[in-house]
Amino acid sequence: MQSLLGDHIRWVRSLSHDPIDNLAFERWALEEDVDERPLFYCYINRPSIVIGRNQQLFAEVNVPFCDEQGIQICRRVSGGGTVYHDLGNLNIGLVMPKSLKLVNDYHFFLDWPRQALQRHGLDTVLNTRNAILCQGKKISGSAQFAGRNKLLTHCTLLVDSNLNHLEESISSPLVTHSKALSSVRSEVVNLKSFGLSMESVIELLMAELQAMFTTVGHEEVVAKKLQSHRQLLQSWDWVYGRSPKASIIYNGQQYTVSKGRLVDHDTLQGLAFDHFLRGDLSAE
Repeated sequence: MQSLLGDHIRWVRSLSHDPIDNLAFERWALEEDVDERPLFYCYINRPSIVIGRNQQLFAEVNVPFCDEQGIQICRRVSGGGTVYHDLGNLNIGLVMPKSLKLVNDYHFFLDWPRQALQRHGLDTVLNTRNAILCQGKKISGSAQFAGRNKLLTHCTLLVDSNLNHLEESISSPLVTHSKALSSVRSEVVNLKSFGLSMESVIELLMAELQAMFTTVGHEEVVAKKLQSHRQLLQSWDWVYGRSPKASIIYNGQQYTVSKGRLVDHDTLQGLAFDHFLRGDLSAE
């Protein structure tokens, strides 16, 4: 890794648990950050669901359960599958120059956390779906996005996450037919099961970076730089409107939804499907 990235890297640990803040930081780092030095970062979100850039939200998310539990629904800039975040889930990433030609090379990034855990005595492997497994169970999923000049690769690490909420929140109760990418479910486990805490995992990751690079420069997130990215990422058009066209069966009725809105329906034409769904549930 050092042979390609050089001797000097940057490290950012977000102090915010707001998923929009942290997703906005990733988008800013991709689109506006002019520093060419590689940027490693980590953040921890409050309970939230984060779906991939082009996924069909209603096929992936249990919207009623998320509403009931106060779990925020978000969409990220990268592809890949749907993930559940909470205060027991560590998110780590790397933004680097696209000129390094590492698009689709997940191993380059994922070997860092995998090796850090391996050195601690855990049996970790990287599978063919770019997930890190520990003793055969998934502890990390990853995704990537190539911007104009920068490449983002990021992943989750399950440390002490609520696995019941994870399972329930990403199990949509709707029968949905769409051409959108569907998530692949795997058996998961928390690193807490192997004696690790959130702080100890972060310390292991930092120790690995410090062993690889001459200088690890610590930086802070500048909140005012994120405003325009926050506005986009929390907008209805981004979270719901990006969902590809789908045929959805709800309460025995079939609905066609395009860009998050009902189509081909005499009385509900143009209504946002999430508004219809939530309104119907609240009336029951």
